[in-house]
Amino acid sequence: KQWYQRRVAITAGDFSQGLTGYSILLVKMTSISKVMIRFIHYGPLLATFIIILVTIMTVLCIIFSTPISGITYPDGTKSFKHHPTLSAFANLTIFLCLSLLTTYHFLMSMIHGPGFVKKSWKPERKADESKLQYCKECEAFKCPRSHHCRKCQRCVLKMDHHCPWINCCVGHRNHAHFLRFLFYASSGCFYGGINITAVLIKMLFDSHRNFVLIFYFNKFGRFLTLIFSMGIAYGVAIAVGFLLVMQLRDISKNTTNIEAWIIRKAEWRHERQKTTFIYPYNLGSRWKNLTQVLNITNFAKGDGYTWPVVAGTDQYTFTVEQLQQKKFKKERMIEHTIVKGYNARCCSFLVLANPLLYCICNGLDDRYLAVREGETVMVSRYRKRWLYGSVEREQQDRNGEKLVPKEYSGWFPRLCAVEMAEKKTK
Repeated sequence: KQWYQRRVAITAGDFSQGLTGYSILLVKMTSISKVMIRFIHYGPLLATFIIILVTIMTVLCIIFSTPISGITYPDGTKSFKHHPTLSAFANLTIFLCLSLLTTYHFLMSMIHGPGFVKKSWKPERKADESKLQYCKECEAFKCPRSHHCRKCQRCVLKMDHHCPWINCCVGHRNHAHFLRFLFYASSGCFYGGINITAVLIKMLFDSHRNFVLIFYFNKFGRFLTLIFSMGIAYGVAIAVGFLLVMQLRDISKNTTNIEAWIIRKAEWRHERQKTTFIYPYNLGSRWKNLTQVLNITNFAKGDGYTWPVVAGTDQYTFTVEQLQQKKFKKERMIEHTIVKGYNARCCSFLVLANPLLYCICNGLDDRYLAVREGETVMVSRYRKRWLYGSVEREQQDRNGEKLVPKEYSGWFPRLCAVEMAEKKTK
């Protein structure tokens, strides 16, 4: 029992309990099993496939584009001998370094994980509990800059976003590895795309040195794979490079993707109240903000619970702002009545009856809410064809002894609901 408790404590990030040799082994086995389960997902598998494909095709292109000499034997067979040059060796070394660094930081992002808030965490002072949000799912307080991830099913330290490519959140512990992964992936794919493009140009226009390339890529499947690899390389370089720029923009302000959205709402709310909102974590200098995540180590600074703040603010300035936004959101919620059921599935009758309306929908990674006819939903966000609302339903507790209320929220089609005031008018 003690071994199990220690394993759970270490997995949650609590290293206060002493460890024996066997308990350390249990913790390592638990961590390895979690990483293996995390890897078995379409995101990491697809990312691994892209890394392997671009690496193999680029290495082949670099090797077969080196100077060669051909020998024709009396029976008509040909043999080719490569003459590696210093430039070709340097070219191959640079690309392999980029590929290996991409793979390393990709794996480290998954292995280390984002870092989770400790189970049953509380602030040191009882008075500070009123300044924090309480997570009903984790049954613990959310520490500053943490958010609950419905896919990881835990509160994440300094959560930025949930990344499907590493099948976990980007948070305090793996943010530095993730940024390096983005940099090396975009650089490696762009570098590989240039080498593949150079080979294609040689095959099409260089009549003196392209015979070995045509000899190797003469089959339609190999040539099609070459073209496909080039497209994948440039596509990934552009997409990942764009994400890298967005990440660096947020880090230069010492914010995350989620916090940037909260700041916009805070500025709008304080502008209406004619007050000034001060973001507590912006240290004033872009360099200082960047070094909070990017430094000589592969880990961000701090323990994930306390943060350096600017003058005039404290550790709970931002959490108090979040609580006020939650209160303001509840006050602005509008009650809707469901007139058509929606089961939150892609193959529901409602979706099939309106394919043009719902196939190009709200985004693949959004949360959807199943609603029943006659149910009352509190709506807080609106889009052209979708509403975001929450509903309270009863379900059994963890012990299965009694029914307890639980709140469900998500997007559902706009035509499923009618506003209560509109219904009364009709």
